[in-house]
This record gives sequence, structure tokens and C-alpha cells, in this order.
Amino acid sequence: MATTTATIYNQLPTLGEADERFTGRDEIFAKATTLLAEYGFTFGLCLIHAHCTLADNEIMLGKGNISQPEKVTDLTEYYPERWLPSGEPYEFTTRPTTSPPAALVEKLRLLTSQIGVLGLYHIDKDESNDKMLERTEGRRNILTPYTEEDKAHEATQILTAWNLGSYDPVTMACNKVVVCDSRTTRNGAVHKGTKSTIHSKT
Repeated sequence: MATTTATIYNQLPTLGEADERFTGRDEIFAKATTLLAEYGFTFGLCLIHAHCTLADNEIMLGKGNISQPEKVTDLTEYYPERWLPSGEPYEFTTRPTTSPPAALVEKLRLLTSQIGVLGLYHIDKDESNDKMLERTEGRRNILTPYTEEDKAHEATQILTAWNLGSYDPVTMACNKVVVCDSRTTRNGAVHKGTKSTIHSKT
């Protein structure tokens, strides 16, 4: 029987598990920046993790600043947005995207094979580069602008995506950062049938 997108998604680690497995970050970022530059920074790095459990006929779909499970049968058009090291998409969006070339997927897989929780996401060039906070409400993930009040809770936040287009190996500065609030999403203990995790994107 064919493996469904939901099956793949439901096997992903929680945010807390993925964050713990992402070691050697400085070296990975430096090498990944060089690699992604070859492809015009069309793609960024993402920390692979699941936010909830999907039914067999569902995918995780992003619409604007909200991502939530949607029934495939109810959708007429959607596009891959995030990919596993294998090149398999696991999250989708309503906006048109391009898939990463096979050569890029293979090079990144070789670079990060010892980690296993880093994938690619498609960068929307029209998006704001402002820092964003992602919080979980039930099975919905909501992105909001990062505020001074959010900054007070940095200890409970995890970066989960990096746009390395303006990456500086010295300062480790990224073009855009998305932060997941682990108070609602880290370990799956908050919601029955969901995975509680923190999410961040640059």
C-alpha cells in the first residue's frame, strides 16, 4: 500500500525532539549558505517536525499566516512548501512554489545526514522579512509579528526555519526568523492527538 502524506507527517518528530537532534549548527549554517547560494536562495533550511496528527485524507496546508490540516478532497489547488531530506514534501501551501532540484536535495542530504531533521522550504520573495512568532491553537498554527512582549519569553522559543540569503558566518544573522512558542507546541503533552511544538522561521 502506498505511503500517504499523512503517514509521513505523523512519523515526524516533535519540535523538542528535532531541536535536540540539531547539533553542529555553526558548521551546518556556513556550508548550507554556500550551497543554497548556488540556487539563488530560492530555498531555506527548516527544522523538520510535526505539530499535530493528520487523518489519512489530510495534509498540512498553509494559507497566509495560518497553517492547519485540510482534507485533500476539498482542495482544488495546492503546492509543496517543505521537503524532507529525501525530497518528499510534507507541508503544503496555497501559493505557487517550485520544487528543489534533485541535485540540491542530494547535496543537502549528504551535508546533514547525521542530523536527519533538516529539510528545505520554499522562500516567498514577496514575504516580509520581519521576525515572526508561531503559536499553536488546537490543530492550527498561527504566525504573528514578533513583539517586545514575545522577546521576554525567548527561553521558551525555538528557531525552526532559516532564510540564509543574508547570512553572516560571523554574526550568525539570518534574513528572516520564525520562532515557535514552545509553551504551546514543544512536546505533545498539551493536546490529545496533537504534537505540541515550537516553530521558528527565517
